[in-house]
Amino acid sequence: MFVLELIGAAAFAVSGAMVAIEKKADIFGVLFLAVTTALGGGVIRDVLIGRILSLWHKKDKTPPVMFVSYWYLLISVVAALAVFIDAYLRSEKYKLHLDKLDAVNNVFDAIGLAVFTVSGMNAAMPVSDNVILVLFVGMCTGVGGGMLRDVMTNTMPKVLRKRVYAVASLIGGGLYYVMHVLDINQLLSVGCGMLVIFALRLFATIYKWNLPSVKLD
Repeated sequence: MFVLELIGAAAFAVSGAMVAIEKKADIFGVLFLAVTTALGGGVIRDVLIGRILSLWHKKDKTPPVMFVSYWYLLISVVAALAVFIDAYLRSEKYKLHLDKLDAVNNVFDAIGLAVFTVSGMNAAMPVSDNVILVLFVGMCTGVGGGMLRDVMTNTMPKVLRKRVYAVASLIGGGLYYVMHVLDINQLLSVGCGMLVIFALRLFATIYKWNLPSVKLD
């Protein structure tokens, strides 16, 4: 799962960096938003399941994983730097292909969502067998970083307005949970859950699937 989490962190970092560049952030802003997108959901997960530093109970608690294992931070920074350097050196081409880049961004975003939903659930399962808690933690891990990114860029979070985002996380996470409870092969369960999330996220983007909303204009 560690390798998958690194892939997910890199994917979310690329997604966050692309959004930051589109918002005309400088290099620090790009790196900061990329790391927030990649690791923010994991921090939310660790807080929800009680894995947070306590000044009074240091022996009983541990800080969020991103502050313990620097591999996640390193891979996120490297991925974001690669995106920034590429965009900086080819800024004219970058401007001309914003639509295509948005499609690429959605692919990376879907990868990150799939990986971290399942990762979040895996972290929650040893803590509680409450299905609602497990699914909620998985969803927050998957969408949390993107929500923080959108708030920081003064954008209504995508998860609240378009493209069946959190719903994809819940459906794929639900499938993974059922397969896990039925004691189906772990690798197969993880693969199926992630594939469903990834596919739903991409299909929602391609076919413009959206949940019903009130149209006031």
